[in-house]
Amino acid sequence: MIILSIFFLITSILYSSVGFGGGSTYLALMLIWEIPFYIIPILALCCNIIVVSGNSINYVRSGNLNLNLLVPYLIGSIPFAFFGASISISKELFEIILFIILFIAGILLLIKKQIIQ
Repeated sequence: MIILSIFFLITSILYSSVGFGGGSTYLALMLIWEIPFYIIPILALCCNIIVVSGNSINYVRSGNLNLNLLVPYLIGSIPFAFFGASISISKELFEIILFIILFIAGILLLIKKQIIQ
């Protein structure tokens, strides 16, 4: 568990340095370490909230908050977050969906990097 904690710390530092929370990485790490499935979403959400809260505080302090841009995202994301949390799926389906989404995200990052160069 010490190694997992170190990976969580590294993830939070790296993701917070660019303004993200690292939720998908927390999920993947917990699946690799075979953490009980019922607790994975709770831990990932808590870690994500902690990291994003720090980012949000720094963002507001720097004077970059634009409520005209933020409100539409909040209106859309809050109901869908509750909807997504109410869906119950099996661990196997969760692993498959997570793998597919992370794989596609990785491919898109590689493609974008090649287009830029």
